[in-house]
Amino acid sequence: MSDKALTVQTGLDLRSLGEVLARSGFFQDTKDAAQAIVKVLAGQEIGFGPVASMTGIYIVKGKVSLSANLMGAAVKRSGRYNYRVLELTDEAAEIEFYEDGKAIGRSRFTLDDAKKAGLNTSDNWRKYPRNMLFARALSNGVKWYCPDVTGGPAYTPDELGAMVDEDGDVVESEIVERPAAPVYQPKGDQSRRIQTGPVQAPPEPPDDEQQVQPLKPSEVDALIEYARELRPDLADVPRAHLSNSCLKSCGLADWTDPMPGGLDAAKAAVEARALAKAQEVPDEAARKPAKK
Repeated sequence: MSDKALTVQTGLDLRSLGEVLARSGFFQDTKDAAQAIVKVLAGQEIGFGPVASMTGIYIVKGKVSLSANLMGAAVKRSGRYNYRVLELTDEAAEIEFYEDGKAIGRSRFTLDDAKKAGLNTSDNWRKYPRNMLFARALSNGVKWYCPDVTGGPAYTPDELGAMVDEDGDVVESEIVERPAAPVYQPKGDQSRRIQTGPVQAPPEPPDDEQQVQPLKPSEVDALIEYARELRPDLADVPRAHLSNSCLKSCGLADWTDPMPGGLDAAKAAVEARALAKAQEVPDEAARKPAKK
């Protein structure tokens, strides 16, 4: 959907539409027109209109997240992918994904997985365990089997720490004040100022490459496969368990956490843990008394 299409459908250009949506008061997480425009553009990229985008897309901690309802709708309306819920209880959720009518894999998330990740202590998980399990199983499955549906990493708001209701819609999210962009004084302007001390060069713009970033979904996949290669005995272990093991090795609580050193450092941490586990096996065997 182009900006022109938005104009035709609503009778407003994008800037005016953002102002109307922000001033309406119907969307509590949107404080100004700029935030409304970002949500509308994010929804436009995956084929949703302005109102669906405003109610189902949230910006949490600077990242775009989709409610589980909107994410599921994106999968089903894609024309290429589909999913079917195999299990949904207060203990586990399992979803099977399809591409062109053929099963391509399953995503399962259990209460034990939530406990290992330290998720079950929040109000969301105590009040709505089935909904939270479904949202995690769905978002994991979209990341693994149909990432092109969302055009990038698929996160639900609760994955990023927002408080949600039983439908997965945000009821409380962190509002981060956007800092004003730094103004850099050109060197040429220094000559037009009255100097009372040594002339100081303007500050260097921040180097984005030096900022620590989370691993990309493709890097997470590569790390998990690397863990399987290191431990052939874990070939049949569910992916979610391997993912949690890799998180623990890297000292992370979630894959949205920054990973210092990137994929190389993560692989080194996983390899070190695998070596430690391999050494535990002979030690345990040595402690067992020999049979007579």
